[in-house]
This record gives sequence, C-alpha cells and structure tokens, in this order.
Amino acid sequence: NLPHGGEGAVSLVERQVSLLRERNIYSRQKLTELSSIGRENDRLLEATRSTVLALLAGTSRADLCHIWREQVTGSFAAQMGSLIWVDNHADRSTGVVVANKLIRQGDSFSGALRPEEMAGLFDAEALEGSAALSRVRAGEEVVGFIAVGSSDSQRYRPDDGTLFLDYLAEVIGQLPA
Repeated sequence: NLPHGGEGAVSLVERQVSLLRERNIYSRQKLTELSSIGRENDRLLEATRSTVLALLAGTSRADLCHIWREQVTGSFAAQMGSLIWVDNHADRSTGVVVANKLIRQGDSFSGALRPEEMAGLFDAEALEGSAALSRVRAGEEVVGFIAVGSSDSQRYRPDDGTLFLDYLAEVIGQLPA
C-alpha cells in the first residue's frame, strides 16, 4: 500500500492531472478565440464581396468615391472611409501627402494617427484616431489610396492585417473609371 502523497507533497498523478486541466482550459480559450476570428473573417469576406459588386456599378471616379464611403460605413461598419485619387505623379494634395507619408514601404498601413493626419485622409474635423489604408495601383502606377478610419486610436493597430483592404485596393485599381 503506497500513500498518494504525504503532507506538503503533491503526487506525480495529481500534478499531471493539474497540468492537463490547465492545458485544457488554455485550449478551449484558444479555440474560442480562433472561432471568433473565423466569424469575423466570414463577415469581412461577405462585406468584401458586397463592396466589389457595388464598385462594379461605378462609372466614374466620383461614383467610386461615393460607393466606397457608403460600403465602408455600411457593409464594413467602419466609422469613416475615403478613396483618394492621385491626379498625377507630382500630386501634393493633403490626402496624397499624408497617405504617402504613412505608407513608407509596402502597400498598406494600419495604426494610430495624429489629428492633422486624420483630417487630411478623411476631410473631417481634426481628431485623434486610427486608420488602415492601402495603395490603389493600376499596374505599377499608384493611382490612389483607400482608407478606413475610426476616432478610436486603438481600433486599427500596427499588427492588424490588411488583407481585405489590399484586395479591395487591387480591385479598384483594375476598374476602368
């Protein structure tokens, strides 16, 4: 007859059961987190599909700007959106300057912005916030920028992915308008 543990001691079996319980709790939390991410990606995919179909109806750059803002605030439930067109290689408009400054490398940016940057991108009252933006290219040429924004400076963070935004920028770049 072997005792299961003495005073102040924990048996190996009790320790292993305790570790397995902790791992089980962690695994359940991770599964819940991954399920939540999956549901959000499903929502974003549906919003992307809806946005692409709506953009196909645009006949001019002005139409596309209007459709983009409508879709961003409707389908994506974002607080603000903008589609900024680059008129020529030397375009120095505020929105283009701010977008180029934020996207130094790669094709997208996500993170907190200063009030003047928010005002430049969204033609709104100067307020702190955050945004995600992506370059719109026609071939190798940058023809514009799309952006989504929020007055919450933590809504769009640097570690957020911009996959759906990049995809939509690619689609807009291929439209004939």
